[in-house]
Amino acid sequence: MIRPRHALIALAGALASGCTPSVEIDAPDIEITQPNLQFAAAPSSAGPGTSVTAPFKFTTNKLGATNNPDAGSLKNIERLQVTGVVLKVNTGIDDFSFLDHLTVVAANTAYTTESSPGLPVIKVIDYEAPYGVAIGPVLQLPLNPPVDMLPLWGRTWLYLTVTATGNLPKVAWSMDVVFSLSLKLTQ
Repeated sequence: MIRPRHALIALAGALASGCTPSVEIDAPDIEITQPNLQFAAAPSSAGPGTSVTAPFKFTTNKLGATNNPDAGSLKNIERLQVTGVVLKVNTGIDDFSFLDHLTVVAANTAYTTESSPGLPVIKVIDYEAPYGVAIGPVLQLPLNPPVDMLPLWGRTWLYLTVTATGNLPKVAWSMDVVFSLSLKLTQ
């Protein structure tokens, strides 16, 4: 059994002798949560097929992204994929039974649902609710194949837009959105 103290002493000795250690991180299950994503109430005259969007953003620099893709650990990321998304009822609604269609798109320059020349937009989710199947307060959306997010990791902000379509609630509502990521980094 190698003790942590002995491992640190061996690492310090290797560094002092000029050796550069190789580090590989393979993290198949990282979760990023956007809590309390707010949606406006649908107008009282709205019927089926009405859509509402909610944008949000998060910083990517804690995972190695910078505004310079040649800097930091970004150039060492070999894999960055979304493997699943989980939606959880928060306020205003009891379940997702009103939902017919849901999309989540991501960009690294501004909230958008369409690509512009040279600016990638990635569709993370394009969910169609199955006809006649009850949808409860948690909606799990595994992605097979996973969605590659590496093209968006060159900036320090990731902008996401969630669009919900259906017979929407006539009250304001919110949900938590949990992204499962798979990351492989070598140094």
